[in-house]
Amino acid sequence: MKMSPEPALDALLREAEASLATACSAVPVWSIPGFYYDREGHLSEKRRMEPDAQAAYTCALAYRVAGAREYARKAAELLDGWATVNREIGGHDGPLVSAYLGVGFIRAAIWLEPFEAWSREARERFAGWLTRVCLPAWEGIEGRNNWWDWSLYARLALHRFTGDDAAFGAAAEALKSHIEHAVAEDGFLPEEAARGANAMWYHYFALAPMTAAAKLVLDATGEDLFRWTSPGGKGIKRALDTFLHYADGRAADWPFGEKQNVPAPLGADTWPVDLFEAMAIVYRDEDYARFAAPYRPVKGHRNASSGFFQSYAWNYPSLWLEDPHERGQCR
Repeated sequence: MKMSPEPALDALLREAEASLATACSAVPVWSIPGFYYDREGHLSEKRRMEPDAQAAYTCALAYRVAGAREYARKAAELLDGWATVNREIGGHDGPLVSAYLGVGFIRAAIWLEPFEAWSREARERFAGWLTRVCLPAWEGIEGRNNWWDWSLYARLALHRFTGDDAAFGAAAEALKSHIEHAVAEDGFLPEEAARGANAMWYHYFALAPMTAAAKLVLDATGEDLFRWTSPGGKGIKRALDTFLHYADGRAADWPFGEKQNVPAPLGADTWPVDLFEAMAIVYRDEDYARFAAPYRPVKGHRNASSGFFQSYAWNYPSLWLEDPHERGQCR
């Protein structure tokens, strides 16, 4: 099912235009308390980066697809603001939130690479901030649930941006090990299945960065983890197919907890529409495309409490996600 980019591009440009008014909200110490311990404190601190990440991401993507330099300048300004001001990330949820929002900054930085007005000094300052402040937090994550998916995705994006091939290769191998650990033979994610009424949400919140990380590996090395099977018989495709079975109108049949908290109704700004819009391109899977098509142009899941994007795996996927079949990279 072929999708037209025009409606998505119109939506992106409107969002990027509105983002030009965003002022950087960076603070020297950014500490995010645990969501389940201090919900209001968590949401309040997260809002320091949410608008900046959304503005940087949408403006950089608008520059990439439309070439408008004013958008690139705004994105570069926000990246430099955080790189200049922030010196510490803390709190229970700091490592996770800085990964799933910060990777939006890194995506923006990758798209800004041709923008000559983003100076070498500013680029190095941004890379230094990521390496000194963010990377230790991401590497220090101990759990091997969705937190590790976001850690691996953010680290792969960082190493792609800085050109550290050795570190990228090590993170790619860690991703393969994680797929072996995280995905059961039946396609469920045991670490996320235990999350009660939020188990479906956490399946999405793990699969989105896992697949985005696989795309980085595919682009950088040609290794296709989308179709890879681990030594133990685990794979991303089986996990996606299992998840779609229940997300596609069968949440009541979910076997790990009744009354799952799922979006109703689905829309262009709800999970897991963004994930399956992207996967429809990657796999050319008609079931994935059928699921996402009614909600196009797909933008990305928004945080209901703030209205900003929740995270940065598959936001506006139809505008930047290249079909790997068209490049002859599928194996």
